[in-house]
Amino acid sequence: MKTLKEHLPILALMTAINVFVLWHFISIGQAQHGIGYFIFFYVAVSAIYFFTKRVPPQIATEVKEPKKELAVAVLFSLLGIVFLVLNQSLQAKTPPVGWMLRLPVVAGMFFFMLPLGILLYLLFKKYRLSQLGLPVKPVVHLLLGLLIWGLTGLFAVVFNKSGILWGLAFEEMGGIAGIIIQGIIGAALVEEFSRFVIQSRFEKVVKTAGLNILFATTIWAFMHFPVTYHKTEALYGTMVYCIQIIPLGFIWGYLTHRTRSILPAVLAHGLNLWGFQNG
Repeated sequence: MKTLKEHLPILALMTAINVFVLWHFISIGQAQHGIGYFIFFYVAVSAIYFFTKRVPPQIATEVKEPKKELAVAVLFSLLGIVFLVLNQSLQAKTPPVGWMLRLPVVAGMFFFMLPLGILLYLLFKKYRLSQLGLPVKPVVHLLLGLLIWGLTGLFAVVFNKSGILWGLAFEEMGGIAGIIIQGIIGAALVEEFSRFVIQSRFEKVVKTAGLNILFATTIWAFMHFPVTYHKTEALYGTMVYCIQIIPLGFIWGYLTHRTRSILPAVLAHGLNLWGFQNG
């Protein structure tokens, strides 16, 4: 009961977000999909909790200067969004902007969004990679990543089979190698590393259980705003989409929080071609 009481504020916040997402799915005629996504959140969080309670992590996350490191990580993430917006604006210009003008913007995206800047900053602070969410032990937590990935797929098959993206991904990414490079390394690894840094520092600054995960996940979700808005030019629809992916992002963040490693979340995220969070 003590654990439940500690987590009531974040459960209330996430339930409010989940209800909004459910309402949206119902409003667009995808009630079954929305109900499945709603239930999946609580099943996945429960599975992670009980698994890691039986097999807890063998390491603690070391944070040397939580406030300063959090400020740097958030600032760099926001600058990543700024450079992404600038890049989208330059791409939309007619006639096309030359590479001499685009190069500083692309460099800014690589440095702040990948997030190369945060990594270099923490390495300069004498952190080892094993202290930055990259331990290889216990390997058993990788099984938890596969479990959550499989659970996502199971719910997708039952509640939204038509939205599964594996076939399309094989065509567009060029098979397994492309999925590993673009999905696991290009998307999941960099995003889960950013999430780990932000939420592990936020946890030391603000003591409310779970708020660190929601904070980092919200930043991650709205990093999708510039690209999605550029494609659709629908402000409300883009806002809803960003909110819609928060529950799944929270699950990945919770996976990292409970294992103290980004590897399980990278696996579950990088192979997430179930399309379950999309509407």
